[in-house]
Amino acid sequence: EGLWQSQGGAAVPVGESRPGWKILRVLGNLLNLERCDYQSSEDVLSELRTLCADVATGSYQGGHAVTPRTNREASGEGAALIDLPMYQSDAVVRRAPSLQRTREGRTAAATY
Repeated sequence: EGLWQSQGGAAVPVGESRPGWKILRVLGNLLNLERCDYQSSEDVLSELRTLCADVATGSYQGGHAVTPRTNREASGEGAALIDLPMYQSDAVVRRAPSLQRTREGRTAAATY
């Protein structure tokens, strides 16, 4: 949904153990990779936000319009059966753009 979330450490590292970002920084330095000079986890988050800035969270055009009256109903054949994809039927998940971007979320409603 485009919301940045963060969580503090759940426990104090035991002995000489280090957080994952520090281990990856050291491995990157040993492999002579560029941009592995982070001083804190906030530096990692800041770069990630910069790299993801071009992802437009408001650009999602989700949902599928389903007309309440189908051609079948107009012709007197009875009500049509509308099969909604799973991420469009639940009141909570149908409002999550991240789920709507999945293959299942992009599936159009089928009318039978």
